[in-house]
Amino acid sequence: MSCYADIVLPLAFGSALTYLVPECMAASVQVGCRVKVPLGQNRHYVGIVTRIHEQAPSGCSCKTIDELVDSEPLLLEKQLVFWQWMADYYACTPGEVMKAGLPIGLKRTENYRPKRCRYVRLAGSLAQTGVCPQEIRQSMARAGRQQQVLEFMMAQTRQGRFEWTLPALMSEAGCSRAVIDGLVGRGLLEEVEREVSRLETDGETSLAGIHPLSREQQQACSSIVENWKQKPVCLLHGVTSSGKTEIYIHLIKDCLARGEQVLYLLPEIALTTQITSRLKKVFGNGMCVYHSKVSEAERVEIWNRLIVHDGCQLVVGVRSSVFLPFRRLGLVIVDEEHEPSYKQQEPAPRYHARNAALMLARLHGAKALLGSATPSIESYNRAVEGKYGHVTLSVRYNHLPLPEILVEDVKSLRRRKEMQGSFSPVLTDEIGKALDSGDQVMLFLNRRGYAPLLSCHNCGWTPRCPHCDVSLHYHKQSGRLQCHYCGWSQPLPTVCPQCGSHEMSDMGIGTEKIEEELHALFPSARVGRMDTDTMKSRQHYERAIVDFEEHRTDILIGTQMLTKGLDFGRVRVVGILDADSMMNFPDFRAHERAFQLMMQVSGRAGRKDCRGTVVVQTRDPGQSLLQAVVNNDYRQMYIEEMQQRHQFSYPPYSYLIDVWFKHREARTVKKAAECYASWIASRLPDMVFGPFSPAVARIKGLCLQKISLKLTPSLSMSKIKEYLYSAQETLHKNPDYRSVQLFFDVDPV
Repeated sequence: MSCYADIVLPLAFGSALTYLVPECMAASVQVGCRVKVPLGQNRHYVGIVTRIHEQAPSGCSCKTIDELVDSEPLLLEKQLVFWQWMADYYACTPGEVMKAGLPIGLKRTENYRPKRCRYVRLAGSLAQTGVCPQEIRQSMARAGRQQQVLEFMMAQTRQGRFEWTLPALMSEAGCSRAVIDGLVGRGLLEEVEREVSRLETDGETSLAGIHPLSREQQQACSSIVENWKQKPVCLLHGVTSSGKTEIYIHLIKDCLARGEQVLYLLPEIALTTQITSRLKKVFGNGMCVYHSKVSEAERVEIWNRLIVHDGCQLVVGVRSSVFLPFRRLGLVIVDEEHEPSYKQQEPAPRYHARNAALMLARLHGAKALLGSATPSIESYNRAVEGKYGHVTLSVRYNHLPLPEILVEDVKSLRRRKEMQGSFSPVLTDEIGKALDSGDQVMLFLNRRGYAPLLSCHNCGWTPRCPHCDVSLHYHKQSGRLQCHYCGWSQPLPTVCPQCGSHEMSDMGIGTEKIEEELHALFPSARVGRMDTDTMKSRQHYERAIVDFEEHRTDILIGTQMLTKGLDFGRVRVVGILDADSMMNFPDFRAHERAFQLMMQVSGRAGRKDCRGTVVVQTRDPGQSLLQAVVNNDYRQMYIEEMQQRHQFSYPPYSYLIDVWFKHREARTVKKAAECYASWIASRLPDMVFGPFSPAVARIKGLCLQKISLKLTPSLSMSKIKEYLYSAQETLHKNPDYRSVQLFFDVDPV
């Protein structure tokens, strides 16, 4: 009887494709293995086998597998279940999950090449004895440099060192490549080539590096373990600088001692630099780091190391780490669980790594710990309702006081002409005091570039992106105007193209302008900037953080990167330069996000030996949210937000699904969205809102429309998605709308 395999390809197909397994592969093909298969006329893809069976596809011919790539499965059984859950829950295809989940080097057979390195060692009897016979010495009488290198290598060999890389030998022996080649030519040295790891291999586990817990930390740690006996998920709500990371380390140590693996999720690459250096001192080579700045070849090595039984014990990484293969997963930690950067926006699957990690833990029977000083409303609500365990850590480590938070009314100050550029007198004074005492300053502004707008004084013309419905941001250092949505840029115009006027002025502030103002106010201060304009690579992140840690930078300006749990000991002052842009953002989560950002960046102040000061600049000091920030009162913010969410039926009182439509013609996309909304509203009355144009209605040349579904938690999500898919199929049967792109965003943030 013929054997068939269902194979997922890294394409947006609705389901797996069925292929005939040739008889020569029947005994070797396994679920989870990669195979190379034909598709269409001349294309071939590497896919994953998800099922082996004897059911021939009906109504069509079946192509044959070309090649078996793996002798052993590359994906584990629980991984395949997890990937299918992700496709089902986030309303995308298994192929899109595969495309996101597998490193590029594993999606094509020819991409990954193991790293090979050439080594030099003594040849023959010299390597065994470390002694040079007299006749060899005599033959080298006129080759003094070669003789010195040989003596050096023999002495090292007698001490137990047997081989060197070429650069290492040339450096240690102080010789040239020609000297080594001469010894190889005499048959006294030999070169060998060997496969080596690209991953760090020089760290050793040192549990002695674990710091003892304070009384409060120990109580919290014990409470987490107790909560896990009843509930597999626990929320650790600890104020900034309370030592949550140290608690994580103790829990990781206990998990590894049981022979289990740990997944430690972080929201941003910027945060991994500090955390991994701390963890590396404790867990050494048992730890792997996985994020987008890790090379593709290193990603493949990490995957391969995990797929074998003696793989990585601890994986520290960003959201894509949830796709990795784990055999013995025992603990999942989601640090800064409130962070919106855990949500994947483009492309599909548009998953939330926190929620995906909780499902991953559930599939493995592992424990999960969510940690934050400012938990998401949804997670905190689940803890309040008893669905999660809940542990509070309300004091800072060593009982350091929380920073003093001062609110400055910049509207009033500007009216009285008391503002110095972008800085209030109080903030300017506090920065000066910190610099005079040898302390450091952090300034938070969630807007990069020099200014968000350029305008003509004469006619009011403002430059706009030709591909997106947004104005271009002014970047002074590069002398260009740039779109922050599609990246398109143009040189700064010298005259207004509309009226010819030379009077152009910038409006608003960005991190680049703040840096310029600081140089004028504090000319001797060393100023650094941390935003996506300056942080182009992993090395840039690491250098900026190390420079600030080692006090080679006095003032650090940054965007949201500053709020990600960074730990610096000498920060005395934090300035929040524009609280209003966060609080007034048109989104139902705006106040929750503003509170989280302000509290998180405030927590960078006064983390070691003195109380810090935070200055919040706002045009609306009467906001109740600011009072919650001043009092560090999460509960006040939570209660007010829950009242608003209940009134307007937002999460956690509902589930949200956004349906997005894209097309080059505004009229076509609008009519397609209206058609879709009409069909779906007939099946989900009072739950469909829209279609409407989003705040930015055109991006990268495509016009956008959006429909929002507010779904009551009691509804069957699988039934809802059947409606969505059916409406999509109906829409695309209409030739007028066949070219309209449509996708679903489940649990949008």
